Amino acid sequence: MKKTIFVMLTIFLIPAAVNGQSVGVGFYEALEALPKLHPNVQSFYLSSYDRTGGNDDGFRGTYSQLYVEENGEHVIFDAKGPGCVYNFWFTGSGMKLHWGKLRFYFDDEQEARFTCEAMEFFRGRTNPFVYPLVTHAFQSSGGYSCSAPIPFAKRLKITTEKTAGFYNVYYQLYSNVSVETWTEKIDYTSLIQLFQESGSDPKRAEDMQSIEKTVSLAAARGRVRPEEELLARNQKGTIQSIKINPLYRPSTYSLNHVYLRIFYDQQAKAAVEAPLGSFFGSGLGEADMRGLFAGMSSSGTYYCYFPMPFRKGIRITLQNRSHDGGGEFFCEIGYSETFPLAKKGVKVGYFGAKYDQAWPIVEAEDYVLFDYQGTGAVVGQVMTVEPVKADRKRWWEGDMRIYIDGESKPRFHGTGHEDEYQGGWSTFWLTNPYSLPLFGQPKTENLIDIFGQVNGSTTAYRFWPGKISFQKSIRISTEHGNHNDTPANYSSLVYYYYVP
Repeated sequence: MKKTIFVMLTIFLIPAAVNGQSVGVGFYEALEALPKLHPNVQSFYLSSYDRTGGNDDGFRGTYSQLYVEENGEHVIFDAKGPGCVYNFWFTGSGMKLHWGKLRFYFDDEQEARFTCEAMEFFRGRTNPFVYPLVTHAFQSSGGYSCSAPIPFAKRLKITTEKTAGFYNVYYQLYSNVSVETWTEKIDYTSLIQLFQESGSDPKRAEDMQSIEKTVSLAAARGRVRPEEELLARNQKGTIQSIKINPLYRPSTYSLNHVYLRIFYDQQAKAAVEAPLGSFFGSGLGEADMRGLFAGMSSSGTYYCYFPMPFRKGIRITLQNRSHDGGGEFFCEIGYSETFPLAKKGVKVGYFGAKYDQAWPIVEAEDYVLFDYQGTGAVVGQVMTVEPVKADRKRWWEGDMRIYIDGESKPRFHGTGHEDEYQGGWSTFWLTNPYSLPLFGQPKTENLIDIFGQVNGSTTAYRFWPGKISFQKSIRISTEHGNHNDTPANYSSLVYYYYVP
């Protein structure tokens, strides 16, 4: 008989027929459609988090499977489609995975369609699961991660041979679309190339135009915040890229106090109002960050490739909120003069970026990255943590929680900061910064050994392929410490699309 340990029931409400969002590799091949919001998609996150509220997130294996089959296989994922797994992650003791074979069962088939030893799989040399779609512990700094999308028409079941320990899976379910089930003949070539070219615009934008401008920001005086305009247009269009190159060596303080501001359609309130550092991927000053949608270099250009449509006009500025001189910036903005066309049932969202901070957070409650009422989709986040004192460590034990459309329980529940950003084991994670197309930790600072465990500051990012859609609301938060018991300086930025 099956030994049931924990069963997750997914309730998926099916709306009226709509034009569906592209799935899997198709999503990446149509990134110009990111602003389009489809009501037929819902995102989910499954992990080994401690269901009792403690910190047994994988140490004992208590919640490291949904159930155990009669043949002894541990089922870590089981969902009915149509759907697509966009990412799954593990970590292991001693930088190794000791749980044997990984198996994929599709559409109620009795035999696994794909089987591979775990360590061999994550070496990234087993076709079609190859690097950079698959990364191991010395590339994701303690984590074993797969970002090759795995679509399924009716059902997908993933098993491990033995108890897996820590793991998480990010996936989507769809209605009113036809999804072709994964086979070993799937062609990931275009996605591999896209990841390899991270830093270049991943979209297929047409009729691109660009404007170049060098601006110099004076120091703030009293309540006067010097502000320079980068672009102003009074007609429809779509921003395709924003590139900024500081013509000086900016300090962390400078990048936290020079703000990018974006106003749509003559609105008085900025939809984007964020410090340059966090907006381009690092809250700890310049870092070598090579994300698919945003990034920066300590010796070159900062870039953002999120499409930003507008109906009547747009205004983009840089504003200095520092009493130090803001320096010179060379700026290049690419745009097209078209607004995305949407089919019936599909809305076109505006791009937003929400920055927040708590320096420090000391309350016994989650740090909130994003709390929004309305319709939209989250596409990524950047989070920076700086300990208040060297000996106040273990803030990384805090779990991420994402609540969607007023649900009482979080749809996403993580197992700790390093796990959610696809790394693993705090000391190894902090001492080995990394940057990959969809996630990374590009910089750490002020590392110190506290009784055999390293503590220090970090900045990390993650992009969510397929987008985390919401119809009414979304709330993204994280614990600071296992029970919100570790004060620390937190700051964050969330990239999203919204319906005005």
